[in-house]
Amino acid sequence: MAKNFVCEGRQMPFIAPAGGVISGKPIKIGALTVVPLELAKVGEEFTGALGGVWLLPCDTALAAGAAVKWDGTKLVADTTKDADDFGKLVTSGASGYAEALIVQ
Repeated sequence: MAKNFVCEGRQMPFIAPAGGVISGKPIKIGALTVVPLELAKVGEEFTGALGGVWLLPCDTALAAGAAVKWDGTKLVADTTKDADDFGKLVTSGASGYAEALIVQ
């Protein structure tokens, strides 16, 4: 193995930004999409997931395979302005929730 390998990068420690973080609610840290795995107040360290499939609120018009963004409350079409890149749906959003794969 290469001597400069650090880790697989699936979960990493981060410092909570202004407003803190809520477990399971996606945030952006720079260009990274991160799903916090625990609650943390501003300035506290937390573990964030950088990949995986997450069940999240979603616009009901979105179909499996759609590219999506996170608007702070739900997954929306990737053409939505003022929303952050998230990834791709792996299930339909018809129920108001969908499973989505984080794509960095």
